Amino acid sequence: MKDNKENIVRVAVPTNDGINIFSKMLGMAKYIFIYEIENRMKFRLIEKRNNPFEETMQHLKTLDIYEFINDCSIIVSSHIGKKGIQRLKERGVKLYFKKGSIQEALNDVIKEERFIINQ
Repeated sequence: MKDNKENIVRVAVPTNDGINIFSKMLGMAKYIFIYEIENRMKFRLIEKRNNPFEETMQHLKTLDIYEFINDCSIIVSSHIGKKGIQRLKERGVKLYFKKGSIQEALNDVIKEERFIINQ
């Protein structure tokens, strides 16, 4: 069965335990989980990426993270630096700041995305 790529949105979520959103800076998480939201109604985990920048402190780290997850149009994170936010938005990434459960945060994102589409 073919997926309708126009209706699939990829979401990057930093995590260390696979259950909760990483509570510190986006680029310091051990993993970046990639989810697909299909038809703006449901999500599924499609990939678990090891973050190669977890322990680095390089200048413009946000851009390195962006290159690592540039197939995602949405990032759900608890914290991104002020300059990083600006850099990601300039590249067209939609940001959601959430804490706690990944599943609950993704459900919130789906609700908010639906609202945006229906306006």
